[in-house]
Amino acid sequence: AAGPGSRDCLLMNRPRTSLLLLTVAVAVMLVAGTVALRELAGGGSAVAPAEGDAVLVFAEFGRSADRIYIAPASNPSQRTLLLTAEHADGWGINPAPSMAGSLLAYVVLPPGSAGRGAPAELWVLNLATNERTRLARDADLFVAPVFDRDGTFVAYRSLGPDGEQRVSRADLERGTRRVLHRYSGEFGVFPVAQGSDGVALYIELSTAGTDLYRVDGDGNSELLLHASDEIARDWQLSPDGRTISFLAPEQVGERIVHRARLFALSGAAGELLLASDVGEQFAPVWGPGGTSLTVGREAYPAATAAATTVSIDDGTVTMLAAPDQGFDAPLGWSHDGQYLAVRAFDGQTAFDPGTESMVVISLDGDRRAVAGVNELIFIGWITRG
Repeated sequence: AAGPGSRDCLLMNRPRTSLLLLTVAVAVMLVAGTVALRELAGGGSAVAPAEGDAVLVFAEFGRSADRIYIAPASNPSQRTLLLTAEHADGWGINPAPSMAGSLLAYVVLPPGSAGRGAPAELWVLNLATNERTRLARDADLFVAPVFDRDGTFVAYRSLGPDGEQRVSRADLERGTRRVLHRYSGEFGVFPVAQGSDGVALYIELSTAGTDLYRVDGDGNSELLLHASDEIARDWQLSPDGRTISFLAPEQVGERIVHRARLFALSGAAGELLLASDVGEQFAPVWGPGGTSLTVGREAYPAATAAATTVSIDDGTVTMLAAPDQGFDAPLGWSHDGQYLAVRAFDGQTAFDPGTESMVVISLDGDRRAVAGVNELIFIGWITRG
């Protein structure tokens, strides 16, 4: 809830550059072995998930502190408190879209901050050691950090003088930070992925639309793709680091809808994922092996719509368990590919989404709600081996 008591942008994965992108658009452990399941703050006893079960990591927004929990996918109501993350009044944490092993990263306005424009802190929490490390104090709250696959680097947007925006990189092994790119235009730059070789991917918004760039550790930038003449969003790098997915708007009849596209970093043009699906699509996320992509679809004109998994190799389409009413916006797959966390809405479209909840969908067709009084924030998955 990176806003005064409010949710982030509707139908965009919390993580990503979604908060500010929508503002512009509408203008626009449990790691393989033995990890203690104990609370880091607040007291109480932990309940260990079943051996081998996928474990959901999420937070619940609070006015002055967010609570970070874990819960077994087979019973997400059986949650265990890990950490209480204090923050400025009304401004919640903004986590990375996925974890790197046992590592989770988030940006947060510390208590007593001046408000929206104040620099945020970048933190990394290691669930395997229960250690929390502050990496930076110059982060932008409205842009989520992004890990590389190995948990060596974290790319984030930092704030410079006179409104300068920076694509910065923190090296977790060396404990160093480096500015990779500086931007002083009227729109913005947003880190969207981080390669294990230290190369970061970022998008730049302008009156011409959305462009995807690569920048190396020496600050050398290269234009990779003009993604859209408008605002392209919900970027996610495949597990093998070869392909990036995103949503781009296009006109279909009298409507403007967002549809999933793929871009091979080797240079192949952005291609439609589901050419025959002409409705609005939401929040594409990669499957664990990187051989499939799952997208949400609006329910209209029907009462319900299932999230759809598409094979990258042969285009095979698989429908997941649909809600009784409404539609799903995917958040992330568990590492074993057995569970998908989604934001479920009981309305029909993005213009009439209805009530939101977090749900875990299993491949056997079950839908299990994640209980919470306030807004729930997806962080990622771990596995108890």
